[in-house]
Amino acid sequence: MKKAAWLLAIVFGLVFLGATLLNADLIGKSRSALAHGMALSPNSAKAERYQIIVVMPDTDDSFFRGLIEGIGDGARRSEAAIQVFRYPGSSSSDAERYFEIALRAKVDGLIMYTPRNDLVSDRSERAAQSGVVFIPVGTDAPDGGRLNFIGSGSFLQGSEGGKTICAALGPSARIGVILPATSTGDLRDELLYRGMASAIKSYAGAAIVSVVRARPGILSGEEAAARMLRSAPRVNAIFCSSAQDTEGAAQVVIDANRVGRIFIVGADETPDIDHYIDKGVVGASIVRDSHRIGQEAVGAFTRLKEGQAPRDAIEVGFMVKRAKGVGN
Repeated sequence: MKKAAWLLAIVFGLVFLGATLLNADLIGKSRSALAHGMALSPNSAKAERYQIIVVMPDTDDSFFRGLIEGIGDGARRSEAAIQVFRYPGSSSSDAERYFEIALRAKVDGLIMYTPRNDLVSDRSERAAQSGVVFIPVGTDAPDGGRLNFIGSGSFLQGSEGGKTICAALGPSARIGVILPATSTGDLRDELLYRGMASAIKSYAGAAIVSVVRARPGILSGEEAAARMLRSAPRVNAIFCSSAQDTEGAAQVVIDANRVGRIFIVGADETPDIDHYIDKGVVGASIVRDSHRIGQEAVGAFTRLKEGQAPRDAIEVGFMVKRAKGVGN
């Protein structure tokens, strides 16, 4: 009996040692992976109180640039070190991998781009179990939960786009919509589309005649706009959901010699978009305040870390930049 008991003790000891070493290896790999992220050091002159991982799609779109800049500015006030990981916009598996890295590395916080169909409640629960404060950001609050989400709603963006186009073209508007590459699912279930469709109901005769989704890549806007105009030549207005697609659509309209015949409503703000607005190529652009989303995200992290209660989703607004002669 004593011999059997000793053997059992040895077996359990080996199992426990193996599990400990495996867990240490996973944590070690996770911490090693942190070195591959882009570090922001807003408080380089002093030690930071917190470490936050940021997980975003790898795109040069101005919405995400503003978002990361806002996070950096918020980190200065919260004395937080920021580590940014980027993943291909269409690769949800890479996003999940970085989420797991954050949990295993036991960082203080995780700010993560979260599409509407994301299992945000599951992420929030897993992060809480690991002692990590999870802040989802993006455009639309996920169906699975609104707590702590910060974004700028696509329905309102689409609605404003529809009103702007119909104010210029009235019942003759034949609208093409370019949806973002960072979302998936039924095109007509997108809140951006639904906002547009709702707004144009007030203008009898106006219609959405084409809906396409942009593809990942720097030329996505050009490809989507060209594809749209080939398949739906009646289009006389194009609504774009991102700065990158706005620039691409504007270039297609210029190349087709259709400036003044196709009214473009774009998204966000870049030097090129400002130039197109000045020249009348783009009629208006709906500028979402992604910088503020980033600042609010760090503020939400700090409040939760200090023990305050979670809050409902925060809706960050937008402004509309218009070309000369385009009314409100």
